[in-house]
Amino acid sequence: MKIPLPYSGGIILSYQCNLSCIHCLYNCRGNWYGWMKIEDFEKCIDFLSKIPSFHSLHLTGGEPFMNLSLLIECIKICRGKNIPFFVETNCFWAKNEEIAEENLRKLKEIGLNSIMLSYSIFYLDKISIENFEIAMKKSIEIFGRENVSFCTFSGYKILKEKGIKNKISFDKALQILGEREFVKFLGNYIVPKGKCLYTLQNYFCKFPPEKFKGQNCIFDFLNPYHIHIDLYGNYLTSFCSGITMGNYEKVLNEGIEIEKDIILKLLFTDIYKFLLWAEEKGYKRKEGYINKCHLCLDIRKFLIENNLEFNSLKPVEFYFF
Repeated sequence: MKIPLPYSGGIILSYQCNLSCIHCLYNCRGNWYGWMKIEDFEKCIDFLSKIPSFHSLHLTGGEPFMNLSLLIECIKICRGKNIPFFVETNCFWAKNEEIAEENLRKLKEIGLNSIMLSYSIFYLDKISIENFEIAMKKSIEIFGRENVSFCTFSGYKILKEKGIKNKISFDKALQILGEREFVKFLGNYIVPKGKCLYTLQNYFCKFPPEKFKGQNCIFDFLNPYHIHIDLYGNYLTSFCSGITMGNYEKVLNEGIEIEKDIILKLLFTDIYKFLLWAEEKGYKRKEGYINKCHLCLDIRKFLIENNLEFNSLKPVEFYFF
């Protein structure tokens, strides 16, 4: 089956991160080692640059600034291609204005013109709100306000209005913020997929599995709006973590062979049939699930934890939470 060519996407240089956020879609963390080889990155950029519909790229992780030397080389390569790009970061490195300016000017000089700064309540125990403010100030000075975006500014604004300073624990910040404000923030910030379906499950409603009868993942897999390619070459769509249609080159050149992977076949058909199939493998259904993604992930997690390997369930390290 041929799939639509992507419009935009991100390259996950690594899943290693200085944080281990409870909401992280990809379960990034400090002990998930490994970075994309520069030759693999160059090959990937060259491939994407030849797709006529592809018009926007971001370099992400994990946390790209943890490997600044690699990030610099990646930016140099991107500069030579006709694809607008930006880098996403959690600002841990912006410990003072001098360090922030030095890093950002260095990246600007080699070809970076745009940056996305990420901050939220989930970062507060390891990254102070002042880090974000320093990175924001210097990024605007160096790149211009129109070239600085945020994920999300409202998340920062809520914390600022509550008078939060420095580093504090998530529980302490939640106490200051209040549950009502936190739930409001979640509604504007959280993509209800991945690890947060477990770590934040008490903030979501749940439904019996029968509610998802007839639903499938065709749109999720074929949606060309925004895709990711990770350091292993996995082609990831619709922020569906831990599941891939295959290597990006093969997927985009040749399409996908659904019949050769039972998981993809069932998810393209009916997620309830995926549940029935999993029960034959020993899976025990739960009373309720937040959404079809929760049902799907819970089954996939069971398969990995029971050493049942499938080509589509990659990277396997994602499931260790």
